[in-house]
Amino acid sequence: MKRAGGLLLVAVALVVVAGALASLALFALAVGLLAVAASAGASVTLAAHRLVVTRSVLQHEVGEDQPVVVCLQVRGLGRLLLPVQLEAQVDNDGWVPLAEGGGLLRLLVGRRGPWRLEPSRLRLRDGFGIVDWVVLVGRPEPLLILPAPDLRVAIPPRPDARAGDPDLDLDGLEPYVPGTPISRVHWPALARGAGLQQRRLTAPAGGLPLVVVDTADTGDPRAVDWAARTAAGAILQLAATGGCRVLLPGDQVATTVTDLTAAWHGVHRRLAMLQPASPAAGRAPLEAGPAPGLYVRAAHAPAEVLGPQPRPLPGVGATATERGAGP
Repeated sequence: MKRAGGLLLVAVALVVVAGALASLALFALAVGLLAVAASAGASVTLAAHRLVVTRSVLQHEVGEDQPVVVCLQVRGLGRLLLPVQLEAQVDNDGWVPLAEGGGLLRLLVGRRGPWRLEPSRLRLRDGFGIVDWVVLVGRPEPLLILPAPDLRVAIPPRPDARAGDPDLDLDGLEPYVPGTPISRVHWPALARGAGLQQRRLTAPAGGLPLVVVDTADTGDPRAVDWAARTAAGAILQLAATGGCRVLLPGDQVATTVTDLTAAWHGVHRRLAMLQPASPAAGRAPLEAGPAPGLYVRAAHAPAEVLGPQPRPLPGVGATATERGAGP
């Protein structure tokens, strides 16, 4: 709107100068500028009243390294005096044009945790960039950003692991689960026409390893993020070799994860919701029993993960349970 106001001031100034100099050319130029500004304003105003936008979020749960895909369906623009462009805001300073029927927005939140996607900001602009009109579409929707597993975590070896034994702890077959290591696929079953099967592993003699996550003694959300990613990477690696038990803050009983199905997805969601623990919550047990364990303590996060926070993404806000920091 600032450009439209500036253009009107220029047109008025030209009219004044044209009257003082008795110049028809300047007067015609002023009238032309006023006509263009009026046409731009009328076109944008009409488009704003015709516009119908439907917003949908394709996935409400994504990983930290995956974008949240927002689908915008646009109707009602039709023919106007001047062409009008519809744009969507994707970051603090960036707008992207939408096609006539809409399009997809890919928003990378960049931080694990529960978030709220606010209504999307759209902008209508005429072809000359004189007049713009901002509209909000959609309703607030919850998002859950899952921690990206850190697969560089060193896993303690099982005491009964023997190199070169492909059927270690084999306990029959089960349907293949996407994400299971290829080494566990049972190819003879596929050759017999039984479909894609995988070896089912039982717990070793010493019991399943225990992964303990402790978020006490830190108020830094970046340290808790590190603990969530580290624990997720350890659980994934252990699930590929038979499974593990997971003890999260506040748990009295460990959760057993032996594959990448419901138990893993439940633990992954809880890691996304992980918060600094209060001193009253107590400390998680350190002993894993006879099996090896992995103790992930947020207070011991390395200094390199405690860098500056990314800039907040416009339209994504913290939920009531969030840590109070931007994504």
